Amino acid sequence: MRRLAWLPLLALVSCEWITTSWGERADFPVLAKAGARAPLVGVPMTFKVMTWNVKYGAGRIDFWFDLWGDRTEMTLSEVEGNMEGLYKLINEVQPDVLVTNEIEINSKRSAYFDMVQGILEHTDLRWAAYTPVWRDRFVANEGLGRVDMGNCVFSRFPIVGNERIAQVDRTDQDPLTSTFYLHRAVGRAVVQVGERQVAVFAVHTEAYDTDRTNAKQQAQILELLRAEALSFVMAGT
Repeated sequence: MRRLAWLPLLALVSCEWITTSWGERADFPVLAKAGARAPLVGVPMTFKVMTWNVKYGAGRIDFWFDLWGDRTEMTLSEVEGNMEGLYKLINEVQPDVLVTNEIEINSKRSAYFDMVQGILEHTDLRWAAYTPVWRDRFVANEGLGRVDMGNCVFSRFPIVGNERIAQVDRTDQDPLTSTFYLHRAVGRAVVQVGERQVAVFAVHTEAYDTDRTNAKQQAQILELLRAEALSFVMAGT
């Protein structure tokens, strides 16, 4: 009992909260590979967009989270091997913009592998706009531990803005589950294509709700698109 009494104090003096939440709209940094330069072309006649659910680098591994297997975490070599397959596909397609979901940068289950940096380093995509949806220091369920997962827009052209727009949370969960559950959001990256700017929306709506959260999130996305002043692309799942 004496040890348990210290838990509230440890939580207070810790340098970071166990869970993370964000405001309705928040700006996030844009990442760029060293020496990144815009392509030496004018406004392209075509604009190739690719979208991919990275599934936290799990590939075909049967994770408990997918209701198939009982795996809860991967080795670093497994994650690197699965990501190499994605790099190869990206390099074959050569998209101008890549929109990703369920991409992780610092999660226990994916061996703390930074998938955003991995894609920047192994493809011709030069800028990245990552927006988190699940950033918890420790999730006890099935030993998940630390989670840092989100959406990310990659581009061959400069990204000059990166905004996280919160989506409505589920209301059909008990308080403990909802505290450690992800907070879905729309990522809005502004891509500079020559003299023209294009807004790229990364979306990933709720899949397991019983309270019409998914429908509410889709309606919110539609309103965002209707209000957008720039030419735009929306991709995701």
